[in-house]
Amino acid sequence: MRRAITTAAVAVTLIVAAGASAAPSVQMMVVGRTKTLFGPRDVKLRPGRVKVGHRHCPVPGGTAVAGLLSARLAPRVSDVAGCDPASMFVTRVRHDANHGQAGWEYKVGHAAPSFGAGDPGGKLRSGEQLLWFWCLRASACQRTLAVTSKFRGATAEFHVVGYDDNGHGRAVSEATVHIGTVKKVTNSHGWASALLAPGQYQVFATKSGMVRSFSSKVGVAP
Repeated sequence: MRRAITTAAVAVTLIVAAGASAAPSVQMMVVGRTKTLFGPRDVKLRPGRVKVGHRHCPVPGGTAVAGLLSARLAPRVSDVAGCDPASMFVTRVRHDANHGQAGWEYKVGHAAPSFGAGDPGGKLRSGEQLLWFWCLRASACQRTLAVTSKFRGATAEFHVVGYDDNGHGRAVSEATVHIGTVKKVTNSHGWASALLAPGQYQVFATKSGMVRSFSSKVGVAP
């Protein structure tokens, strides 16, 4: 009997360990009302607990809310539906609390998902990008930026696109592309170019009234 109990305990331990290791790893960034609060950085979307009213409720791993917990950003969640993870609605991250039409939204890739941020039916996959950001107007958030790069000879060319809630993109003019310490402004078609010395550069794009892009690394060979 003791051997059977020991075997069962080992099996349970292995199941728990497998569940922990199965937590997806995503690249996450959190952009608050006035500044970037976290990342861009890789995080594991492990299960946890979040404050809901006067209680602490379980959050399924793999969800967007789990990302905020992993980043230790002390999110608050609406208690309208109690501890139901499918109905969790983030109302506060650090000192930025929802008010009026402004508040917290998130995207996976370039689009806002149709499932709730704690819904276990909408778990993210490893390698995806998770963006939490301060939306100025619910259901019609400002565009979120993305920048891609290519090389034409010794010249690096960068293209900046802004995406709406549904993931529809358009080229963004007058965006600033940050290439290490170098800054370039995009033309009317969303392009900017720079002649770069050999080395590694962190690249991202910004524009007033829009959400900054994730960073990417560009290498220029000697």
